[in-house]
Order: sequence, then structure tokens, then C-alpha cells
Amino acid sequence: MEIRESTETDVPQLRLLEERCFADPWSSKSLRDTLREEHCFFLSAVENGRICGYLNTTYVLDELDIHRVCVLPEYRRMGVGTALLDYMMVFCRQHGFTEVFLEVRKSNLQAQRLYRRFGFEVVGERADFYQHPTEPGYVMRADLSKAAEA
Repeated sequence: MEIRESTETDVPQLRLLEERCFADPWSSKSLRDTLREEHCFFLSAVENGRICGYLNTTYVLDELDIHRVCVLPEYRRMGVGTALLDYMMVFCRQHGFTEVFLEVRKSNLQAQRLYRRFGFEVVGERADFYQHPTEPGYVMRADLSKAAEA
């Protein structure tokens, strides 16, 4: 599996992942617009020419926000999410980011376990943050400045 930065030519495959993985999939236009943002870091996990997962973020100053982590169901529990997060964390350290934030469904225990392995902790809860079905979301934060000091 290869982890690489996503490009606009990936949008059709990214859109298919959105449709398979999320109740509220982003449109091709939203994906393309995100890829064009100046402060965007968008990764694809590719296996045999097929995008099997992706992660997208935006950043400002020393803070990075993860917007989507997506892995096709048939590739889950195979290290795709871990590989994407590993690559992103290297990027964060190389560029001096000190904090990383994300939101996760309160019911998504598997994702929460993965994020905790990367040093994320729950720092808040947002009522009715997610739709289809409606449920709260946790705000999670990784403090990379602590990791740099260790």
C-alpha cells in the first residue's frame, strides 16, 4: 500500500469512498474545492491502483484539523487508517504543528481507539453534531508539543 498526497484526478475515486462510507457524502465539488485550499493536506491510501482510504485536513498556524478519515469497509482492520495517521503525524512534526483536532461519533469506538493510540484525548462533546443518524460527537485533541518534549 502506498500513502501519497491526493490530487484532483483522484476526485472520482474519493467521491465513491464518500458514498460508501458516509451518510452525508461530500460532493465532487466539495472534494475538489478542499484539494485546492492553500492550507490543505489531503492523503490517499492506494492499493493496486485503487484508493482504499483517505484523510483530509486543513491547518492554520500551528494547529491542524482532521476533517475526514475514510477507509473502504473491505479494507478496515488492515492498517489503512493507521498508515494514513502515521504519515499525517510525520507531516505535523516536520511542519511544527503543536495541536491536532478532530471530531468523531460518540458511538464510533473503533475510531476512538485508533485515535487514542496516536495520543488523542476527548476534550469536549458536541450535542447532535452528526446526522443520519443524529448523535453527539466527541472533540478529540492530540498535543504534539508534549510529544516533542519527551
